[in-house]
Amino acid sequence: MPIIHKIAKDGITILVWKITESLDVIKSLSTSDKACNYTSEKRKKEQLTSRLLLNKILPNKTIIYNKFGAPELDNGKYISISHSKQLVAVIVSEKKTGIDIEKISEKTLRLSTKFVSEKNLIRLSKEKSTLIWCIKEAIYKWHQEGGVDFIKDIIIPEFTETEHGSVTVFFNKKELILNYLKINDHYLVYVCN
Repeated sequence: MPIIHKIAKDGITILVWKITESLDVIKSLSTSDKACNYTSEKRKKEQLTSRLLLNKILPNKTIIYNKFGAPELDNGKYISISHSKQLVAVIVSEKKTGIDIEKISEKTLRLSTKFVSEKNLIRLSKEKSTLIWCIKEAIYKWHQEGGVDFIKDIIIPEFTETEHGSVTVFFNKKELILNYLKINDHYLVYVCN
């Protein structure tokens, strides 16, 4: 199992897996007899891998989904899942949580007008636009109820991105602190509050 990154601190555990195995190998690692409900091989791998990561953190726990499609656990802990290209990230926390992982790319820069306020578009790089996207996605997953306007509801004061750090953000006037780190050519962002 190629877990390429682990964070375990302050009541949270994050595992990141780089999928290099075939679907058959991933299936052979799984102890669950539940069938994947996706048709694409990529999505099946992501779903099975996220369950394997959860099993490493909390053996024999099952993921259920709320009415908004957000994953939940039945033991009072919180979970969030993200995937990008070959990476799958899972966080389990004592507090409400959200996680996102995204490959740094020109795509977020091209689409930035859909999630970055006009005043923050100046001097935006593909690295910073990817990090901003991850921050907003992590908050969306933390919120767990949908209906979020990425430009109006999530305000990110100006910051300089680095290899790792934290950013204070305002979501519907509530202050949240998000942590981030660069893993190879991806950004991983998480919030626990």
